[in-house]
Amino acid sequence: MKIDLKSIQHSVFASQETNCYTANLYVDGRKIGTVGNDGHGGCDYFHGDQAAYAAVDTWCRANLPKWTGFKADPIDTDLEHHCGTLFDDWLAARHLRSTLRTNVLFVKSDDGRLYQVRHRGKIEATISAVACQHPGANILNGQPFDAALALYRAGTAP
Repeated sequence: MKIDLKSIQHSVFASQETNCYTANLYVDGRKIGTVGNDGHGGCDYFHGDQAAYAAVDTWCRANLPKWTGFKADPIDTDLEHHCGTLFDDWLAARHLRSTLRTNVLFVKSDDGRLYQVRHRGKIEATISAVACQHPGANILNGQPFDAALALYRAGTAP
């Protein structure tokens, strides 16, 4: 089952305890409704085909990997949690695209952390300098976006 969020709108200023967003929810290419969160710490909301939402929620609980909350007990991944994960992925990809426009990003091989250097329009020279100063560093610029995003997410994890 393919679950997508499209037409995502994010409000940074209204995000307090949770991300304030709205998005169209698509399942297997068909729009079943709109999901979102008001950004005040509550649950996500859904407007649309409730029967389709319930069916997809059941599928998510049965097929997506479980996650661990504050207690060590595994918790089913419901559709609300999955939509939150999809939104977080979208937000990380958006931030990476923005950062790559002005910076050279790299992950050092010795500590696995993410670093950035402003390239000021001289991207090739900055990439060469980083490669010389940090041999073995994994430079995100120029990599396929999905690979760069995976390195970016791993390097920014707490």
